[in-house]
Amino acid sequence: MIEKVLVVVVVIGLSFDGACAQGSCRLNEYEMTCRGKNSLHELEKGKNYAEVDTLNVHQAGLDLSDDLFPNGINFSRLTLLNATNNEITRIGRRGFDKTRHVQFLYLSNNKIAHAQPDPFQSLEKLELLEMDDALDGNGEDKADMLRNFFKSKNNFIHLSKIELNKNRLDEILPKTFCGVQGLKRLELSNNRLQSFNFARSCLGELKALMLAGNLIQKIPTDIWDFLPSVSSLDVSNNPLNCDCETVRLVRDDDVVFINQAETKCASPPEVEGKSIFELRKDYCSTARNPTGKSSFFQFMVLFVIAVGILFAYKKYRERLSHMSSVPVGYTNLQHEQAVEPEFV
Repeated sequence: MIEKVLVVVVVIGLSFDGACAQGSCRLNEYEMTCRGKNSLHELEKGKNYAEVDTLNVHQAGLDLSDDLFPNGINFSRLTLLNATNNEITRIGRRGFDKTRHVQFLYLSNNKIAHAQPDPFQSLEKLELLEMDDALDGNGEDKADMLRNFFKSKNNFIHLSKIELNKNRLDEILPKTFCGVQGLKRLELSNNRLQSFNFARSCLGELKALMLAGNLIQKIPTDIWDFLPSVSSLDVSNNPLNCDCETVRLVRDDDVVFINQAETKCASPPEVEGKSIFELRKDYCSTARNPTGKSSFFQFMVLFVIAVGILFAYKKYRERLSHMSSVPVGYTNLQHEQAVEPEFV
């Protein structure tokens, strides 16, 4: 009897696994969730899904350089598309042509290694793009992909937030985000960036910039010139060089630095491991101050010059005195200074 029960359980389990492998979709009022390969292509053709505003697609092996839905499937009111955890490797414009009203797009935890030009052109209402741990390839390929994402006929006037955390980005081309006119928040944490490589006049509306967990050593002193509207900045868990220029910069009252306890110095050695916000107020009044170092150096130069002049003066004064000394005889004495002979 037990053996028969086990056989039934195994058969049911295999049937369930087979069904999951083929994929299935479940609709709950305005939200649809599809799991498994080809799940979207199993939808009933000709059926109207216009009431759906949220679509979650997981483990479906999507190719977003091709149609996301079969012809005849209507998702005209879809505003949120969650395609995380799909091992997506390709994206292109065709993949989003049938989702023109999407405002919130989630593509995290994928392996995108190829992007056709202007893939998000049709998403004119896009407000949020989340692509954490979504990109694959070498550093140069990723930089080119990002440029292709936003070099678009779409002005992205509604796109206010972009998340690109944990993508192992080595660099970002300076004009990458110049086409995103309404960008307010940019997240680039936990990558491998070494500098603030953003073109001037491109991020004038940006309010928040998240750069935690990168390889940044120096915050440029003119950062507020090319990021004039930034009011929140996170540079925690970076190997910062806490020179006096940087110390003065982070104490700007107009900017809120996030995660201050984790914003620590990697150099110079005397402050290594300390939070830059815990340094004493007189830190830059000491010899660590670049101006102080310059003044001390100038003092030493002047001191050496003075010693040299004094040494030269002593050396040549004796020589000049010796050369100018002439015997003085009686004839050279003035009359009143002459010694009269005394007679006894």
